[in-house]
Amino acid sequence: MWGFLHKIHLHDRLLDHLVDALDFAEVERLFGHLDGILKEAVVQVSQDLEAYATRDPASAGREDVILEAYASFKAVLYYRLAHQIWTLEDGLGGLREIIAHKLTNKGKIASGVEIHPAVRIGRRFVLDHAYGTVIGETCEIGDDCYILSGVTLGASGIANNPETKRHPTLGNNVEVGAGVRILGPVRIGDNVFISPSCVITQDIPANSKVSIVNQVQTLKHGDPAERTGFYSAFAVSDRLFLLGEKLEFNDISVVDADHQALPFLAMDRASQDKNHIEYRLRWDALGMDGPINFPLNLRISSALQEVTLLSPPGLDALVRSVVDPRIPTIGG
Repeated sequence: MWGFLHKIHLHDRLLDHLVDALDFAEVERLFGHLDGILKEAVVQVSQDLEAYATRDPASAGREDVILEAYASFKAVLYYRLAHQIWTLEDGLGGLREIIAHKLTNKGKIASGVEIHPAVRIGRRFVLDHAYGTVIGETCEIGDDCYILSGVTLGASGIANNPETKRHPTLGNNVEVGAGVRILGPVRIGDNVFISPSCVITQDIPANSKVSIVNQVQTLKHGDPAERTGFYSAFAVSDRLFLLGEKLEFNDISVVDADHQALPFLAMDRASQDKNHIEYRLRWDALGMDGPINFPLNLRISSALQEVTLLSPPGLDALVRSVVDPRIPTIGG
């Protein structure tokens, strides 16, 4: 825990960074707000430091080394200052946004990380390595999150995106591996682990793990120590093919973009061998309730685990060909 003398030192270092990033006239305009800005920033940055030192073994618990030498931590430090200024309600006019952007840009130059000053980030945030990470304006990140390098928390489009909510929301205790792209106003639940290089464009429920297995991106629930085998799936023509190392499960079903089952779809097993099962899909009008929310996923459940194959190739087209064309659809 940070004692009184440590917090005085941190207060002074934050003030040094702020003065270094801004012109004297800009610092002068902040005089009336500095006490409040620095007081809150000291609390947040001290918690970030403690989390980094505790969770990253390479730091050997050295908070002083992290503060003075870790470039990725500079990005967080400058963001904490910038966000305090961004949220000021009066007294600075248009200078408020200029100062906030200058501070986060200073962090970007030092670390290769871009965090918009409007982003809302919770307590005990760790940005490890982090070169090339981008966190967009309307992102919201919960407490105790850990993000690595090359991560994009961005919009689903490139140009002409809406000015409304367009970036992801991460819950508490979310871990994001290197090279992950989470795009659009999707929600990532609490305690989610996202393995390197995954691409996320839909909501992920809490207590899940997303990973790429044999070039198919999967979403798993359950005890990691008890998980066995792997699955992949694809649709061709009027058939759905499931491949796997151990095809031992109790139930298989198509679920929509919100991970809700589609009860009007029946799956008939057409053939099977050790590592392959082939299905035909049928439409049952009696189970129809509301529109279909694309993209679709495939959920496989057993006594030990639940696996969701995210957007298997060809599944959306197969379901569209099976259901009544009068049924409304959303997305996809």
